[in-house]
Amino acid sequence: MKLLLSMLLALLVYVPTDASAQEAWLVTYGPGEEVWERFGHNALWLIDEEAGLDHTFSFGYFEMDRAGFYFDFARGIMRYFGSASTSAREFEFYRGRDRSISAQKLDLTPAQVRWLHRLLNEAIFPVPQYYDYDYYFANCSTWLRDLLDEVTGGALAETMLQHPATQNFREHTSRLNLQRPWLHAGLMTLLGPEIDRERTAWDEAFLPEALAYWVDRVSPEGQPLVAETRLIHDAQVHSPPESDTIMWWFYLLIGLVGGALVSLPKWFRTNVWTLLPWRMAVAAYGLMGAVILAMWLGTAHYPVAGNLVLFILHPLWLLFLFPVGHALRTLVWWLLLAALAAGTVLLALPDGPQYRADLLLWLLPMTLAMLSTARTAWPAGSASSGT
Repeated sequence: MKLLLSMLLALLVYVPTDASAQEAWLVTYGPGEEVWERFGHNALWLIDEEAGLDHTFSFGYFEMDRAGFYFDFARGIMRYFGSASTSAREFEFYRGRDRSISAQKLDLTPAQVRWLHRLLNEAIFPVPQYYDYDYYFANCSTWLRDLLDEVTGGALAETMLQHPATQNFREHTSRLNLQRPWLHAGLMTLLGPEIDRERTAWDEAFLPEALAYWVDRVSPEGQPLVAETRLIHDAQVHSPPESDTIMWWFYLLIGLVGGALVSLPKWFRTNVWTLLPWRMAVAAYGLMGAVILAMWLGTAHYPVAGNLVLFILHPLWLLFLFPVGHALRTLVWWLLLAALAAGTVLLALPDGPQYRADLLLWLLPMTLAMLSTARTAWPAGSASSGT
């Protein structure tokens, strides 16, 4: 998650020969401005003054300049790796990004700390040791969760698997992006029902701040795992809300403004300019539907699978851009209307597989306006008009 920092690591990495760290802290970094910073980050900070060790170890690094990176990413193939840095340099980096830094001292024995140090070295060195990254199940935070669970004899799993998550994947994804409305709208539209499922605290620890929350509640053999907590840097800008809210005003505004724009041919003379918003919307609907379908069926991006938004954002919309016959156009129009009705019901059910009332605030008025304009823009018996 820290592309710029990863470029510095080769100069900063310290690989001890005796793995003699004596103090371990779980460090949690808050969200930042960039897309890949929105969910935060975390690291294990190991200290041994006698051995000259004062380094952070973390996972979730990627190389955008690696050959084939973007093509692999599009297919859902993400090769990430772990690395290490001096704590001073890393903390300076996050302060510069105004991302919060908090640290929890872990009540581990010297033997457990040395064990943790060896596990980190084996997983990271030589850099890069690639692993298959996953947004929710194999990221920077799940790596640390699993390592801490191993050195505590399964204490984390014993506690966290018994408790439900405070919020599911969608709720966390939504609240952490509320301050970026357009990014929020894109993610909420793209992600399917997989992220709406109920989760355990173990699953919720994909999020660094959630791991910090639950680690603070683990007590191996009756003793709290966290012995001390420090706030190293308090962010002044990036402070996402603690709970999810529906941005009804934003989505409704998109729906009403978009609906008004695509309805221009109904109120003014139909020509290339008044039809332009409608054609752009039709193209966008069809392309978004094609992207969702392609990601579902042709890539490893499983969070997109089964997305009920496909009832509304459907590739069939693209047919309206071509001079097809009146009968086919009429059939497609009715199919899209029926799909809109079905999609509205499914997305509006609070106990349904993918409750998305916020999306309906823009999808419903916008889509109804697009369908209504389609009948005006292409009257019966006309293959194409508007020039």
